[in-house]
Amino acid sequence: MFANLKYVSLGILVFQTTSLVLTMRYSRTLKEEGPRYLSSTAVVVAELLKIMACILLVYKDSMALRFSA
Repeated sequence: MFANLKYVSLGILVFQTTSLVLTMRYSRTLKEEGPRYLSSTAVVVAELLKIMACILLVYKDSMALRFSA
């Protein structure tokens, strides 16, 4: 059970980080007028999403352990 959760959480975090980098690169290369966002703000939001994903996975795992015991 723990090994499966380890790989799922690794996959989710790799996907999130990769999508962040690709999205930021794409949005920074657009030739649109108007205000741009700060890349530091995007990084902070991404880290908050990582924390939320980790908490959700730990909660899911603790519930599975509670019902299996």
